[in-house]
Amino acid sequence: MRLSSTFRKISKQFKVEFDELAAEISHNQTAGEAREYALRSLLEKYLARRVGVDRGFVIDAHGGESKQIDVVIYDKTVGTVFTISGANYLPCEAVIAVGEVKSDILSAKKLQDALDKIKSVKELDRSNNGKNLIISGPGVSITGLKFDPSTQHRDQIFGFIFTSTSMTRESIISCLQGYNKRTDRRYWMNLFCACNRFLVSYECPGGLSPSAIDAIYLYCTEESEVPDLLLLFYSILATFVDQAHVARPDYFSYAQVTKTKATYHELLG
Repeated sequence: MRLSSTFRKISKQFKVEFDELAAEISHNQTAGEAREYALRSLLEKYLARRVGVDRGFVIDAHGGESKQIDVVIYDKTVGTVFTISGANYLPCEAVIAVGEVKSDILSAKKLQDALDKIKSVKELDRSNNGKNLIISGPGVSITGLKFDPSTQHRDQIFGFIFTSTSMTRESIISCLQGYNKRTDRRYWMNLFCACNRFLVSYECPGGLSPSAIDAIYLYCTEESEVPDLLLLFYSILATFVDQAHVARPDYFSYAQVTKTKATYHELLG
């Protein structure tokens, strides 16, 4: 079986749901939710079983909160999802990737909105003031192994933008260059996919990689690669999901109960 051939068929089916069926819905918000659902369903089906895919807000232990995010990919074995009045809140330590879904990005304003939402997640303190440890296996953290989202690509939350169509390749690249110039690398987007046109990520030493920390060039696909863009998008995202580091949320910090008043008693009366 050739995965590329299989994914071309999956891509055709997905585009029917993402473009054609969603376009049949007249209400803009409902149509947007249909597109988000189509992408979340695809990712939930084909990403590793240990991850969950949802929408909601990402939070940190200091009360920080992101803007509402269309796609949140998180490790189900680490954190939990708090649902309050129908809205989901996910501790940033367990979040692996976030994505913004648009029907199109035909203006710099739309692109900026998506970049700002990703930045609102990346600004959260995933290290909890340097106290969090990498989880290296089921429930296991290793002391001495530094968890540093400010400098290490695999410790960061991955941010992507997914749309059907967009401005020209030159316009998107120019907007991203301008954004990157005025924004710290820690907050850069990792992957942009206009699934009917092109994909933008980064070239790093050793080849294509979504690492903004290690990037030396912006990478953009050519016209001939359009049939395989969904497969390339999936391959980049799935590879990061399999390599990403997560940390154990400190729920005492989240609950702000690091110190309690208590009386102490002998174990045996």
